[in-house]
Amino acid sequence: MSCSLYVHVPFCERKCGYCSFFSMAGGREHIPSWLDTVKREAESYSRNGKIQLSTLYIGGGTPTYLTLTEWETLMSVIRANFGTSTLTEATSEANPSSLTHEHVSFLRDNNFTRISLGVQSLSDSELETLGRVHDSGSARRAMSLVKSSGLNLSCDLIFAVPGQTLRTWDYSLRSVMDYAGHISCYQLTLEPEAPMYSRYGGDDLNGAGYKFYRYAQYMLPRHGFGQYEISNFALPGHECRHNIAYWNHSDVIALGPSAVSYVDGVRYANPSSLEEYISGVKGEREELPPGESAIELAILSLRTKWGISRASLLPEVEYTISQMPPDLFVITPERIALSPRGMRLGNYIWSEIMLYADT
Repeated sequence: MSCSLYVHVPFCERKCGYCSFFSMAGGREHIPSWLDTVKREAESYSRNGKIQLSTLYIGGGTPTYLTLTEWETLMSVIRANFGTSTLTEATSEANPSSLTHEHVSFLRDNNFTRISLGVQSLSDSELETLGRVHDSGSARRAMSLVKSSGLNLSCDLIFAVPGQTLRTWDYSLRSVMDYAGHISCYQLTLEPEAPMYSRYGGDDLNGAGYKFYRYAQYMLPRHGFGQYEISNFALPGHECRHNIAYWNHSDVIALGPSAVSYVDGVRYANPSSLEEYISGVKGEREELPPGESAIELAILSLRTKWGISRASLLPEVEYTISQMPPDLFVITPERIALSPRGMRLGNYIWSEIMLYADT
């Protein structure tokens, strides 16, 4: 068996204003217990021998909140329970405020290939609105540090930030292009549990995002960054293989609180509570019926430029697609994929497919 491995590091220096993922500010005193629980969870998967890994992704939270000693412990857990000689890609997320030369050297020496950096913006006023710890200067220093190390760099950017303009969005895009081979563009969305929600949650942030997203679709490909997924653009060969595994419904083992595994068609969701995770509370198990699994695969696959094989597409879903405007799709005898306009209207397409699923 070969699969991908995700490890969730739920610790941050400070909670960002828009963040609704499970993470906690501070909590350094809990890291030893978290590591012990990750070890036990990893061992539960390796009882019948090491599972060979195709990709590895350390996310968060903020993985670079961990000290090098804590990183050593985490990597020893991974190597003891999983086969890493087969890795084709290994990524760690990082925050510009906490990424150090020592972190980069450690990751490079441990055969990591990518760092995904949460830049979010190169405008200091936008970073302040988002509640980020870093400023634009530290973001540039972090990008330069990764680029000089020889590791591949991916940068996250956020659009539809209150006060953002096309001029500042263009500046952020052009700035990260000088360093990164992969750029992820995410629209600001605020869930009720996000700190910014009380101030901006009632605003029409979704409507504000269209022009920024369309501009990214216009500008990035003209500089060699092909759009290979709804939110992701990359130079040739810099696509994120770990994320592609999710969109292909490949097996993914996920460790840590709130982490979600998908193995042999069954989804396992760990509790979104550090206390419950450490105390051994079982998460949720979901085995999708074949029809629901096929619909989910269609939605995930249609997020990517490769789309989905028509041979694996339910006839009813293909019929639903045929009733939508044809310029939303690129259709060949073998596959169906979204056009650039289709990617801009992805939510409408998913809702139509899900409407079929609910009937």
